[in-house]
Parts: sequence; structure tokens; C-alpha cells
Amino acid sequence: MTEYTDNLQEINIDDLYHFYKNVSKKNGLTRKNVKDIFCNSTYSVFALKDSRIAGFLRAISDDVEWTLISEVSVQKEYRELGIEDELIKRTLKRFNGHEIFVVSDKANLGLYEVLGFKRSKNAFTYEGYNADYDLKQPKEEFYLPLGYEYDIEHLPFAGSFPVGKKSSIDISKTEIVYDTKFDNPDFEAINALLIKAFGGSDRDINATKKAFNNSRHFAFAYIDKALVGCARAVSDKNNQALILNVAVDPEYQGLHIGQNVVDLLCSQMKGQNIFLNTHPGGVGFYNRKPYLRNKTALLYPAHPDMPEEIAKGFVLSKGFRFDNEQ
Repeated sequence: MTEYTDNLQEINIDDLYHFYKNVSKKNGLTRKNVKDIFCNSTYSVFALKDSRIAGFLRAISDDVEWTLISEVSVQKEYRELGIEDELIKRTLKRFNGHEIFVVSDKANLGLYEVLGFKRSKNAFTYEGYNADYDLKQPKEEFYLPLGYEYDIEHLPFAGSFPVGKKSSIDISKTEIVYDTKFDNPDFEAINALLIKAFGGSDRDINATKKAFNNSRHFAFAYIDKALVGCARAVSDKNNQALILNVAVDPEYQGLHIGQNVVDLLCSQMKGQNIFLNTHPGGVGFYNRKPYLRNKTALLYPAHPDMPEEIAKGFVLSKGFRFDNEQ
């Protein structure tokens, strides 16, 4: 019988260390490193066989809207028992109502699709700090070629999504101040900026407060002390990070503020896999260096009943496969 627990206190750290060391194949890992990775995750769930770890899943989240499944691993001898499936189902229940992302390998695409995930067309990995980034051909299994566009990229779709516009402000006469401090955040200003940048007439400021308070890294841009740009990230401080809420005041777009706040944000997370999923209007911003377009990212939508005319701006058709995945 397989038992499941999301209580790290019930897990033998020595057992976890040896399992994680084998699956991660990272050199120099210590028991403290491994424990910190799981302690810094928002959620971890373990499958146990005879009190030994048979598999685990961990996720990072703002515990409001967005979640990234960071890692899923099952011991080879237990992979036919449906453990991975159960670990994912428990995570979907824990983060019910969130947009939930995962980067899979092509062998497991079907597993996620059966559970309701849809293949994302707007997922990117920040590669600005990867020493191998200048390779002309990124890892074909996981990334699309630089600048890749789907055939459906420019088809019209329903929904109101912001698209970057060039500001008329003279940048040579404008001082932009960037900062990472989150000591005394002005949530009114942050919430107002998100409304301006992403559209809509209202946004729950309490949700904004919780989401930012549950994030780990931040970047802000100011002009004349007024907030004009921001970005945040959830992270386990070791391996994985998810960029969220990259927002620029529409009056100041085209001044490289968006790229600068993302660079500043990512400079705090060197050595981590830094992932993001944008809306259709943001694809043009990210579809270039220093980003790589993810090939095997999937999205479990917060609103599974989203109309097809809107959904096609975010996800690929059910069962979509590239030629080399057939």
C-alpha cells in the first residue's frame, strides 16, 4: 500500500537526501541543501512505500493565483503504480483555482493532458545568465528556436490583452530609478499599476498584498518617485523560480523598463531555472534574447471552461504534437 504525506516533518532526511541526490544528479549537494530546497517550497507531497520515499512532488506558489510544479520524481521500480498521477492530483486539489504550470518532458505530455493540463504556447525560460545561452540550437526537446512563431500566432482571438506601445517621452531627459527593496511596499500604488498595465477596472488589493507578501524577489521602477514598473518572483532559492506580474505603466512603455525590471529581478536568482508564462499580448516582448520559448510547458487553467476563442491565445489544441514528438 502506498501512503502519502505533505508533512516534511514525517520524512527521513537521510532517505530524502539520497533519493534527491540520485534524481537531481547535482554535485556538492548536502543534507542541508536538500532540506532547504523542500523547506523553501510552498508545497511538497511524498509517496511512501514501507516507510521509504517512493516519489515526491514539490511546488512553489504565491498561494493566491499562480503555482509552478517544480519537480516530480518517482523511484524507477514504482513508476507503474500511478504514484506520479496521484501526486499531481493532490497538488491540483491543494492549489484549486490557481493557474498551475509545469515543464514536462515529451514522454509525460500525455499524463498531464489526461489530468486536464493544456499545452502552453506562451511559456518562456529566462536564459540571460546561462553560460550556454549563445548556442545557436537550444536543447531541442525543451526549447523552440529563437524567435519561433506558431502558425496560429497572429490569428485573431477574443479577450482584451495589453500590447506594448511606444511612449513619446524623451528618455534622455527622464531619470528612471530601479530598486529591489520591499521593506515598506505601497500596495495602493502596486495595485493601481497592475490595473493600468493589465486592463480592467478593479483588482482586489488584498489579493495583491498576499501575492506580493508570498513572493521572494522583487524589482521596481520609479520616475519622479512614482511607481511605473514592477515584477516579482516566487522561488525556492535554489533551483526553480517563476516570474510574475511584469507590469509597466502604459504611458512609459517602450523605454526598456520592462526588460530592465526583469533583468534586475533575475539577477537575484542566478543559477536557478527561471520560468514565466505570459499573455498573448506579451509574446512579442519575450520572443527574443534573453528568453527561450518552452516547447513542453503545460498549463492547468484556473478557468477550465474558458471559451475556445479566448483559450486559443494561451494554449495549443488538445493533443498537439510537433513532428519529432509523434
